[in-house]
Order: sequence, then structure tokens, then C-alpha cells
Amino acid sequence: METAEEIGVKIDSLRLWDSAMACNWGVKPHGVAFPYFCTVLRDDGPLVSFRLLMLDGWRTLHDFARTRADRNFGFYSSPMEMPHFELIVLRGGGVELSRNDPGFVPRRLDARERELVAKILWESYGVMMRLESDKGLAVKYAGEKAMFARIEAADGTWSDAPLHIPPPPPHTETISLSRALVAKAKDMPFEKDRAVEMDFRINPALVTKDPRQRLVYTLTLVDAATGGPLGACNFSVAEKDGSLADLWQPLAGIVLDRFVALGWMPGEIKMMSGRLFRMLRPLCLELPVKLSLHDSLSWLAKLQTKGKTGNG
Repeated sequence: METAEEIGVKIDSLRLWDSAMACNWGVKPHGVAFPYFCTVLRDDGPLVSFRLLMLDGWRTLHDFARTRADRNFGFYSSPMEMPHFELIVLRGGGVELSRNDPGFVPRRLDARERELVAKILWESYGVMMRLESDKGLAVKYAGEKAMFARIEAADGTWSDAPLHIPPPPPHTETISLSRALVAKAKDMPFEKDRAVEMDFRINPALVTKDPRQRLVYTLTLVDAATGGPLGACNFSVAEKDGSLADLWQPLAGIVLDRFVALGWMPGEIKMMSGRLFRMLRPLCLELPVKLSLHDSLSWLAKLQTKGKTGNG
């Protein structure tokens, strides 16, 4: 069999990305624990044109679908954070492959993964060629509440088959606040006319220095009136068994601890993220602070403008 990169180049040469974007399909090589679900995303950046994601199993597919319907669902800020293999189609020609895991910087594939991905891409190549003449291929088993898939038998032969869609697992979040910390906050001055702008996101300028580099997530607090910094904290998932939930769920306590350190409570916290809003909502149950959602934050808009103009 050709290498995964060579198959990726063949897939790109079909020029069927637009048709493929409307479809999802599964591929289950023999001997793997779960199927991989293939979906295509357009990339509007300067270096990449399309990405073919090979998502790990039903849980990831459900999370992908729910996050696309509601970008604030769960804990994923970007498909990049979801567990999957990825074929990256470069605008200048050629392709690259990566392995993505939650909270980690995408990495190159090892030999075993390259063999697995080559199988998935070869079957995907065949599916995409068939999509051109058979527009209903991807929904062939929709009436059975199943997804179209290519499945490998023990003897190495492949066939079309339905993968019956299980219900998505329930999503749960656990957010708690220290009673002692809340008591301290209640004793502090409450500045009802003072607002704070807050943001929590992947910091593209930072990664950890570990052999397997991790993404860095930065929590930023800024005085809304003056633009003055009130604190910034960096976080990463644990090297072993870490999860994105471990980053998001403690934020209410971390934010409250920061205000206790500052010695005052604001009347309002402004943010852009509905997910961050949800994580901080318990603060409103304990303290007279208002949370508000905005399309932009003044300090972040200035920072982005500087980045575009090359200043700062």
C-alpha cells in the first residue's frame, strides 16, 4: 500500500473537497477498538486549505456534532483539541499528517499510527470517488439510524456496512466554590460601578517544554475602564490523564481567589465566551456580581489590532 501522505495527495487531486464537506463516513479497520469518523473542514488560513479529520469513536463524533451546533457546548474550544488523526492539505501543495489529543500540541505520527491512517485514508479515497457519482452514498443507511461505513473483515476484505448510531452520552459539569473563600469575598469592598473584562483561551504564543508539548491556556483579567491588567494565569492539562474539564471546571474558584488577592469585588464581569459564562455562573449565586456576554472586549480588540498591523 502507498504511504499515508501519497494517499493524501491522491485524495487532494480529486478536487472533491466541497462535496465531501457535506458528508460524514466511518472507517473501521479490523482489530481497532472503535471506528474512525471522517469529516472535512475548510480552513481559511494562509497555509492550509482543507483538513480531513479522522475522529476517535462515537464519543468524539457526538462531541464534534454538538460543538458545531453550539460552540459553547462542553469543553472543546476547537476541533484541534478533539482526539483524532488529521490530514492537512497545504495551500502551496502537498499534505501533512498529525495526531491531535485534548490539551496537547499536534504531533507527528509514529509507525503504527501511519499504517492505521493509511488504511483509513485509502478507504476514504474510495468513498470520495464514489460520492461524485452517488450523491446519496453517505446517507445510504439513514433510514436505519445508522452511518455509512467501510468495515474491514478479519481476512482483510472491506465492505459497505451500517454503523448504528448510539445516543450521545450525557454531558456533566462539576463546579464548586470554597465556603471559606466565599466568606472572605463577602467581607471585601464591593465596587458595584467597576467592571472587569475576562477571557480564557488557548494562547498561541506559548507551549510547554515537555517532550510531548502541551497547549497553554491563559486566563486574563483587565480593568474595563482603564485597560489596566489585573492578572493573567497560565494553565495546561496534566501530563498523564489530564482533561480539558480539569482546566474549565475550577475557573470560578480561581477567579474568586484572584479577587480576594486584589482585595475587592467588581460589580460586573464582561466576557465573550458562553462557556466561561457558564463556568462562572456559581459566583452570581453567592455574590452580587453581574456576568455579561459581549461580542468583543476592548483590550482584546486592541491586542488583535496590534497583531494585524505589526505593532507591539
